[in-house]
Amino acid sequence: MTVYRIEFGPAWPVPSITVDYADPNVAARAVAEHAIPHLRPALAAKGRPELADCFFQTNRERTAGQFMWLSLAGEKAAQFCPARLTAEGAQR
Repeated sequence: MTVYRIEFGPAWPVPSITVDYADPNVAARAVAEHAIPHLRPALAAKGRPELADCFFQTNRERTAGQFMWLSLAGEKAAQFCPARLTAEGAQR
């Protein structure tokens, strides 16, 4: 298990969070639950409130992440709120 500190881009009003990535799906949901209440007003101010219905993804190395929004019906997608991940716990 590895614990990661996630710091979001300076243009986004999301406080940092520490998450256990033992189960990546649970971790991604925890990050989204933490960040979406902070993102929602910023996205509304940008005229894109629909983007708050999003999910968090990381790169394979778990050094960077971002939020993704997809509209399969509309064939549209958006990536926003980049994040840096730093491992804080040792793998077991």
